[in-house]
Amino acid sequence: MIRRRLLVCPAICCLAAVSAGGLSLPTIGGVVLHAQGKVNLTFTPEDEKFADAADAYRRLWADEGDAIIEGLERASGLKFFERDVKATIFEGASSSGFGSTPMRLRASYPADVKKATLAHELGHRMNTQLRTRPPDVDEHRLLFLYLYDVWENLWGKEFADRQVVVESGRKGLYDYEAAWKWALALSKQERASRLAEIVRVK
Repeated sequence: MIRRRLLVCPAICCLAAVSAGGLSLPTIGGVVLHAQGKVNLTFTPEDEKFADAADAYRRLWADEGDAIIEGLERASGLKFFERDVKATIFEGASSSGFGSTPMRLRASYPADVKKATLAHELGHRMNTQLRTRPPDVDEHRLLFLYLYDVWENLWGKEFADRQVVVESGRKGLYDYEAAWKWALALSKQERASRLAEIVRVK
């Protein structure tokens, strides 16, 4: 069953608004933030005080956005069908949004956590196409079947291990630590096999 509610994760997120035709972009303090590639992400700061953080996300996406999308697709066996995604940069728990509902990304995360969070939230958006889920695999367990491998393939094992620690330390909204322990108790091959079973019946 598709979960069309907002997927909340303490991470970073950004909102964008492109008008019909994509020619009019929102600005805060006269700054328009938009990055093009395989997937266009428009980053809009919720307030002018988040303009620098939004610009950091924009630069990150310009440099690594295509690689992030390719990494998600390769590790999951899915395709990322969205071509324009909106994201709001603010200070709060990150969320993936869904469809026209923008992502929301935390402004204050350091650069590596920004990278990890973009992959995390975009993975949630991609996973909405999986309509049938086993009862023991919730949204995050599904994502964690391949997210570690995306991080490792893109930025190395040390990066991936560090981001698991970061996410496992988040408390209150969801038990990230338990979900990561569940996923990483499986071998890479076992995670891939479990994910392939779910993808086959999507």
